[in-house]
Amino acid sequence: MDHPGETYDIIFVGGGAAGCVAAGQLAAANPGLKVLILEAGPHSLNVDTHVQPVRYLANLFNANKLRKSFTLHVAQPSEAVANRKIVVPSGRVLGGGSSVNFMVYTRASASDYDTWEEVHENPGWGSKDLIPLLKQVETYTVPTSNSTHGTDGPIRISYPTDSLNVAQQFLEVVAKYDKDRPVTDDWNDFKTGDAYGIWPKYIDDKTGRRSDTAHHFIYNQAENKNLTVLTESRGVRVVFEGTRAVGVEFIAGDANSPSHAFASKLVVLSAGSFGSPAILERSGIGAQDVLHKNGITHLVDLPGVGERYNDHNIALTHYAVSPEADSVDAAVHGPEDALSPHIVQWKETGKGWMARNGVDAAFKMRPTAEELKTMGPAFEKRWKDFFEAFPDKPVMLGAPMAAYVFLITQKVSLLVVLPASTGSVHIAHGLDPYGPLNFIHSYLDDEADVAVFRWMYKHLREIARRMPFYRGEILDCHPAFPAGSGATCKPENDPVDIDAPKLVYTVEDDVAIDDFHRRTIATAWHALGTCAMKPRDKGGVVDSRLNVYGTTQLKIADLSICPENVGANTYNTALAVGAKAAILIAEDLGLNLRNSKCSL
Repeated sequence: MDHPGETYDIIFVGGGAAGCVAAGQLAAANPGLKVLILEAGPHSLNVDTHVQPVRYLANLFNANKLRKSFTLHVAQPSEAVANRKIVVPSGRVLGGGSSVNFMVYTRASASDYDTWEEVHENPGWGSKDLIPLLKQVETYTVPTSNSTHGTDGPIRISYPTDSLNVAQQFLEVVAKYDKDRPVTDDWNDFKTGDAYGIWPKYIDDKTGRRSDTAHHFIYNQAENKNLTVLTESRGVRVVFEGTRAVGVEFIAGDANSPSHAFASKLVVLSAGSFGSPAILERSGIGAQDVLHKNGITHLVDLPGVGERYNDHNIALTHYAVSPEADSVDAAVHGPEDALSPHIVQWKETGKGWMARNGVDAAFKMRPTAEELKTMGPAFEKRWKDFFEAFPDKPVMLGAPMAAYVFLITQKVSLLVVLPASTGSVHIAHGLDPYGPLNFIHSYLDDEADVAVFRWMYKHLREIARRMPFYRGEILDCHPAFPAGSGATCKPENDPVDIDAPKLVYTVEDDVAIDDFHRRTIATAWHALGTCAMKPRDKGGVVDSRLNVYGTTQLKIADLSICPENVGANTYNTALAVGAKAAILIAEDLGLNLRNSKCSL
């Protein structure tokens, strides 16, 4: 308190997807409310690499752009992933993940949110409460009779006007090949867990721009002088008077000493599943042993801080395709000057290659009874405990991607995500907000996850072999099967008929598939759960009103509060968390949430 700083009503530490939704709504509906957002990364306002959809892969796979827009979290090596140190990027830019993600519109299952409410004891967080909020935050521009989609919210969702032919062919093939699952017009209805379909996107149908939370909740309030955003300002710790949060210590830019800002009403951590638990621990909130190792005075004993890290994993398999197959490779990997005509088209019409993400079809999938038999006892237990009674819960999410994410070449990628891991994230360098975290991911520690990826590899390979574009496997991106195996991959190959027999895999082939996944599995950028919303005696960090246990005037509003993962990409869930947080904060502080262009 000996470093006087400006006082605000509410301080949000982190300007990610959920934080922008909550802060933006509160500020817009209460023009006299002084709100500060501290964001560790730069602004994203009209930055090409953020607003032009096709640029997202360049952000992820260009080293310079990666370092600028993401914080890179390096996990401890794990035998389960061939002793690799897996790197998990998290968005570090205003808008967070919504400014850098794949822009795919995937909604969780109703039972995911009902589990939050019923199993983890969080009243008001079930599907009946969150679905209306998700309707109000979106404008779904795709013709539909489904009443769960919104029609006048700030976030716009669209279908591609002319789907990539790779996606079209994928859907045509599965309609003939997979007799167990339908191709549906809407697999994002909160109840479908086993179907194929076109993949809607968080892309504005009129402008062709990415539909993110920074532009639709924060930058559209440029006239609001009481909404302040400080970018490149990293939160160090919360300032307390006793156990009441009264401000934040942060590092602005490349300053050598910390600055302080104070909050008269509330401090909200919205720094994500890595940032929020780290700030809590640096503030003296967490497990005693972690704080003791870091020389930090213990304020509140909350051993759940940083625990229950959850993520989804991604596996990519690459196939050669014929020249007529569409690909966004040139837009992603090509020279900048080659993009000029596409950029002109995009600016004039909102259409063309710049308005694409290369992923126009997808599926949510559950194994059939016959497939279950092949997945072994490890997955059988998970199936019975978690999936069997809930037909809306997918076991796997996947898609054909009209791109090769490493080199410029005519390839198509098939990607799958979903199995959940449970690890931990803790500070390891005292009060240093830039010090690497002690991060344990636990990917593939559970044999049930290994079985799921083995099943899906085989299923997707059969689909790929039947696509007329198929011309063989890219050997480096597939398992190395034993010599003489009937499943051996071929770099040049012709497609097979729809009714051709499936490949036969031996026990040794299965081992090769598992080894491939252990050597190549990566994050799906869906980190959550490290400040779980559940009872304190069950490892919870926040209650159902997002209050941090043992404190006052301190809440968390980001994906770290999720008590359990969801069967979907997590941007939609971040929107739900942000919208719900805005309501809870408004109720607690007696604020308005109406009469605003971005209110609920």
